[in-house]
Amino acid sequence: MAIEWYFALAQVLTRAGIDIDDVLDLVNAWLAGERPVWLRPADDRATGIRYVVLWARTGERRPLAVLARVMGPDLYICGANYLRPEQVTEFEKWEATRND
Repeated sequence: MAIEWYFALAQVLTRAGIDIDDVLDLVNAWLAGERPVWLRPADDRATGIRYVVLWARTGERRPLAVLARVMGPDLYICGANYLRPEQVTEFEKWEATRND
């Protein structure tokens, strides 16, 4: 699986306060099977484009969401954001009840 994103996206995320290393760490750890990830669908009904949102913790335990588009075997990173407090609450419930 190839992971792709554009340099401009990295700049935008950095300006928004997202640590690019957190994004790469999360995706790489997920692909290596080193970290649990809550995969959540995020389809765009207007365009029909199918996305997935990965909710997981970074290596430093910060909850992060990564928006990606899956196209065949490849993953295109489209955005990322640290979870808001209400999302963290929902994510922690998932963490407490998941069954690996």
